[in-house]
Amino acid sequence: MDTRTDPTTAPHDTRLAYAPQPNRHDGYAGIHKALRLYMSNTLTRVGSTDPFDAEAVDATLNQVRELLETCELHVKDENEFIHPALEHARPGSAARIREEHVHHIEEIEDLRDLACLAADTSGAARVVSFGRLYRALALFVAENFEHMHVEESEHNPLLWAYYTDAELIAIERALVASIPPTLMVRTLHWFMPGLNAPERAGMLGGMKMGMPPEAFLGVLDIARRTIPTHEFAKLAAAVGVPV
Repeated sequence: MDTRTDPTTAPHDTRLAYAPQPNRHDGYAGIHKALRLYMSNTLTRVGSTDPFDAEAVDATLNQVRELLETCELHVKDENEFIHPALEHARPGSAARIREEHVHHIEEIEDLRDLACLAADTSGAARVVSFGRLYRALALFVAENFEHMHVEESEHNPLLWAYYTDAELIAIERALVASIPPTLMVRTLHWFMPGLNAPERAGMLGGMKMGMPPEAFLGVLDIARRTIPTHEFAKLAAAVGVPV
């Protein structure tokens, strides 16, 4: 028997009443934790980089470019995989976020231009260009934090009302399969420290079952390098691999 709730009865504004449901699959939770950490770290790094240290400037601007590429892919993935599911459940339910995605892509291009300007200037001009990049990136991060909250608090209840966990997991697997390997590896560097211990163990437990052993060892190596030693020991015990 199909026990799914009629999507037309789901509330349109659930932000005040929203609470995570640990018994339901949440496709937003992990990637949003990783992105929040990635954005916060990058913003902090831009703000603290010595504009007169050429090596530090290059490393920071490279992280900015990689973050923007990751954000661009995240927008594409949600547009192609999550929004059709939302629109099928309730036509128009993805409209606000879709419009915000258009704005985010425009901001990403503006931030790329500011990063190029910072790379091409020197001396006092670089101090100014880094300041412009920092403030623009801060606004981008702030907007994305609110944007992700809307997705979690308004989209999740609708997805849970209309789809089973098996259906949501199938959507997520199709999305993950579309991600280029290099970008997947990059994102894992932020997933590992961004998730808590049970979330991390759950993610790697699934990977262990679905990946070739050699590829899984590569994921474990990312975890070893990005989380504290005692956290890695807990993770190794949880997924049944030697420390």
